[in-house]
Amino acid sequence: MMLNPILSFSATRRMRTFRTLLIAGAYAGVLLVIALAMMGGFFGSQASLSAMSGGMDCYAVMMAAQFVLLVLIAPAMTSGAIAGERERQTLELLLVTQTGSFRIVLGKAMESFALLALLIVCGLPPVCLCLLMGGISFVQVLLGEAFLLSVAFGAVCVGIFCSALSRGTMMSTVLSYLMLLGIGALTALPFLLGYPQRITDVVYDAAAYADLTAAGALAMISPLLLLNPAYGFTALIQGQTMVLGTGLEYRSWGRVLCTWLVMERAGCEKVALLSAGAIVLAGLVLLVPAALLVRPRDRKIKQKG
Repeated sequence: MMLNPILSFSATRRMRTFRTLLIAGAYAGVLLVIALAMMGGFFGSQASLSAMSGGMDCYAVMMAAQFVLLVLIAPAMTSGAIAGERERQTLELLLVTQTGSFRIVLGKAMESFALLALLIVCGLPPVCLCLLMGGISFVQVLLGEAFLLSVAFGAVCVGIFCSALSRGTMMSTVLSYLMLLGIGALTALPFLLGYPQRITDVVYDAAAYADLTAAGALAMISPLLLLNPAYGFTALIQGQTMVLGTGLEYRSWGRVLCTWLVMERAGCEKVALLSAGAIVLAGLVLLVPAALLVRPRDRKIKQKG
């Protein structure tokens, strides 16, 4: 059977509940309220450069709202994926079937990711209202939604790993939020601890910075930063709207200024795409130990048989 049976069963069960419809409606409703609040001064006025700037601001705020909502929702959705099966004592029943441990984990992950993808799709119409104000293209909106999908997948994989590691749903939920916080802090270490001297020499030397190529700037960015969803999201929004750089014009910001200028020279949208790819790849890698955490029980069951 080509379709993962765990994905098929879990998705069917989830989509038949009223809770899914309620979550999707609430998600789209929150974005719609934000859009209407941001666009309140646009209706009834003539198109202008100020209105176009307002469109970019509205888009940035709505994307940020989705980013935060997805990071908050994903752990709560995935906390019971494996841990809940243990609590209900149904995990052993899954393991005695022909479904392998990795297939179980992958099916649980894709089922949760499918719901988050549904939420992102439901939020697309409110986000598209920003197109009425100008300054943002539909292609940019789709690119932003694709980045959100990568963040959702990474957050789901973290939740699945914590669920496989935990014996209870509550413990899994707490561990998921702590792990997401830890990942954000760990991947921000290059920014917090500073950079090698060469990067400051390049940034603060006008001639050297002028000669810096996009490839050279990209090579200066630490791979850890690419795994930071907030860094990738910032690069995406800056590349699409240019609304985030006005407060970073002073050298006294130090490390922030170095990060920002190197990111812009490398190409903000390129950095965001690389970050999205790194997040997805890291999520797939994280599913492997999650499957291994399920597999020992599989071996015990086979030995008893």
